[in-house]
Amino acid sequence: MMTTSATSMTAERILEDEYNKTPYQSFPFSHTHPTHLFTLATLFGLKPKPVEKARILEIGCASGGNLIPIGYHFPTSECLGIDISEKQIDDGIKQLVDMDIKNVTLRHQSLLEFDTKDGKFDYIICHGVYSWVDNEARRKILQICHDNLSKNGIAYISYNTFPGWNMVNSVRALMMWHTKNIANPAEKASQARSVLKFIGDGLQEDKSPYATFLRNEIQLLSMHADSYLLHEHLSSYNDPVYFHQFMDQANQAKLSSLADAFLSLMFTENLPPQFASELKKINNIVTTGQYMDFIRNQRFRCTLLCHQEQQINRSLKTVDIENFYLQFTGKTDRLNLSERDVGQDDISFSNAAVTLKLRNSLSQLAMVILYQEQFKPMHYKELCEQMMLRSSTKDLAFIKHHLNEELNLMRTVLAGLINISSYPGDYQLTLTEKPTACPYARYQATFQQFATNRRHQAIRLDPLGKSLLPLLDGTHALPDLINHAFSEVKAGRLNLLDKDKRPITDEELVRQQLKMACENVLNNFAKQALLV
Repeated sequence: MMTTSATSMTAERILEDEYNKTPYQSFPFSHTHPTHLFTLATLFGLKPKPVEKARILEIGCASGGNLIPIGYHFPTSECLGIDISEKQIDDGIKQLVDMDIKNVTLRHQSLLEFDTKDGKFDYIICHGVYSWVDNEARRKILQICHDNLSKNGIAYISYNTFPGWNMVNSVRALMMWHTKNIANPAEKASQARSVLKFIGDGLQEDKSPYATFLRNEIQLLSMHADSYLLHEHLSSYNDPVYFHQFMDQANQAKLSSLADAFLSLMFTENLPPQFASELKKINNIVTTGQYMDFIRNQRFRCTLLCHQEQQINRSLKTVDIENFYLQFTGKTDRLNLSERDVGQDDISFSNAAVTLKLRNSLSQLAMVILYQEQFKPMHYKELCEQMMLRSSTKDLAFIKHHLNEELNLMRTVLAGLINISSYPGDYQLTLTEKPTACPYARYQATFQQFATNRRHQAIRLDPLGKSLLPLLDGTHALPDLINHAFSEVKAGRLNLLDKDKRPITDEELVRQQLKMACENVLNNFAKQALLV
């Protein structure tokens, strides 16, 4: 009879084989970044370690797509990543060697073998692992998050959740059943897509709620790479939990819930009024969160944990907003919104969950300024200064009171219209004559289709962008980039097509088109936080 430990090691060997055969495409996730965890911990009254001085652990780091850029951009931090796939670790180590990154270590290691000899970490990240391992490994993850977490440390764990996965499980079961006798990963993914297409095509005219759900889910899966399909839906392990079950397990490990990585998911006011009024009566974050999951049919969570001894301040004050950088993340009902629109009529700012309609001209001006500066965080203090410059109101105390109490910027943060950060954006929005892109992003463009920007986001590169990004080392002006692109077109490595999708052959027209295209790419790079 197998012991639990032996069973778990067998499970790990199965997963190791799956990930070695098909490495998971390793991306950055901005909501896992220690600067974000630092910000949320600070908001709720904790004293987390500044990221530049922190020790950071990632459990299940794959090839380092999330961890390496963290370490690269914070060279005085110390980062350790572990993963069960030797192939993925080797891929990541090559990047560390190529870029001469000394403060990041990637280690081929089972999480079951991880212990306290590696010391305490200020931030522990475990993204996309918890739901995809067995129960013993889950308990070990939480044990690591307790035993290896510093006194003021923050742990991040993401996981699939019920009730949302109740319906998604039917799609997974369909693909698993259809491909049960297929061993080859590429063929398995291909056949899974085939059966999804078969079902989707057959339900085109079906207007039932279930058919609508299936079509939407099939459309969603069609946009993902095979590696996602294989490891998310066709993995040997994928076990969602209810939020309250996860927190029961975390509590047993002497960990408390600090927050969700997405603040807006915690805020009851983002629900319809009849729900919000009742849920506000509940004085328990887990109970409230579980009811909210049932209401929203939540399928995925990203939970921040801390030691149970920590005193968490959940009584947020409107003045707390004054400590942070602000970045607008919603949309508006106006094209090219500007100060000319202030005071003319109502202006609406919205996201998928809420709409904020403003009539007061001072409130409108504040949101217009944040909208115009949306590509880089603006500190609350700078917003106040801009308000005094652009309005007839020069009383700083009055402006602060208006932002805090009348507009209630903290409310817009909790609604998800504005992101907060304790860190400024470390990138350049203004194009120089000879632009410089982040060296790590330039390096990434030489071997993959995306680059990690300074906001810790994956920026998909089109062929021209992929060709130009490695050249942005501060020595090439626009004419140089055009000449490079022209030579790539002549060599057949880049295609330039007319409106009828036919190759453009006239050299003068090619250069005209390339000039516009290169300018567009550079402007996008600036907005996408790739330039430094």
